[in-house]
Amino acid sequence: RFLMEIKNLIIFYPSFERGGVEKIIENLIIYFSSKNINIFLITIKNKNLKKFNKVKNLQIISPKNTSNIFFLPYRIFSMIKCLRSLVKLMKYLNNKNTVIHSMQSSFIPILISKIKEFKIVIRNSEDPISSTKFSENRVWSYLIFIFRYFFYNFADMIITNSKGSSISLKKFLISKNKSRVKYIYNPYLTIRKIKDSQIKRKRKNLIIGVGRLCKQKNFEHLILAFKKFLQKYDNFKLFIIGDGYQKNYLQKIINKEKLNKKVFLKGYRNNLNKYYKQAKLFVLPSIYEGLGNVLIDAINYSVPCVSTTCKSGPSEILCNGKGGELAPINNVELLNDKMIKSIRDKKITRRKLLFAKKNLNRFYHLNQAEKYFQALQSILK
Repeated sequence: RFLMEIKNLIIFYPSFERGGVEKIIENLIIYFSSKNINIFLITIKNKNLKKFNKVKNLQIISPKNTSNIFFLPYRIFSMIKCLRSLVKLMKYLNNKNTVIHSMQSSFIPILISKIKEFKIVIRNSEDPISSTKFSENRVWSYLIFIFRYFFYNFADMIITNSKGSSISLKKFLISKNKSRVKYIYNPYLTIRKIKDSQIKRKRKNLIIGVGRLCKQKNFEHLILAFKKFLQKYDNFKLFIIGDGYQKNYLQKIINKEKLNKKVFLKGYRNNLNKYYKQAKLFVLPSIYEGLGNVLIDAINYSVPCVSTTCKSGPSEILCNGKGGELAPINNVELLNDKMIKSIRDKKITRRKLLFAKKNLNRFYHLNQAEKYFQALQSILK
């Protein structure tokens, strides 16, 4: 069949949020710009958008983040405002050489794209079954589950960031649509692998965890596992870096367990380099993940890793245990055991870390951004 080349790419991301996805969008935009594609980023006006000022072929369409007169949740409010911009933009672009890449709030963009006969690719960033199973708001999560089951079958392609997530996603699709699911690791790592000599650098007796302070990330269990860990290594400290609605809840646990001088909530940090360079161990205690970009950073900075065996993501990054220690989710005892093992068995820990570092090319941004480009190009038939 004749293959039309992409001339225009619309990236739909209503609420531009800090974190790993921000870096992924930045890497994709820079890469697609190098392909001389016209890029339109539709997102709520945000100070973080200044970084794109010098990117060629990029037009940022940002509805002002004005007061929410209907008192809707922020994500829904921003989605509604950005949908208006999406519909207006579609009037001026040719649907034969334009692809919409929805990276957030995809249900209605799928519907609009089908009505307007535009090709749409959506991104799913987490294991959909686990995120439903362990959700705090069961009613809302089951509603999202039903919406996914209906709307995802109308997307031209679904890109997810791990093999495990792709397996779960295919369960949402009817048989003839399962081939539309494609897993591409995040185009995340912009710094080439840091030299292995970093492994030998002198580090502090410090364990770190990074992520949003929410139920999914399960820092409560990390704190409790660390309390047991102190029975063996009482000269260590734990830094939890991130922000979220569980901050006060976690601080109460720290106070209750009398760990105020050992466990510290450091809040959100733009630059984590100094923490990665100081730490002897990185722990990801999540109940579920999509991929787990923070694990990639930790490995890149030669920090040994312990993670829970989420359905997708972390186990793949750690090469199913060959690149780091894995513990079952929601098991404080075994999480503690893996932390102790990582500190105690230095030769095994070093060997696993070297193995993980050798496999980091899977997440190098140029490799994966090219896969994105080929995937989006392939649907313009």
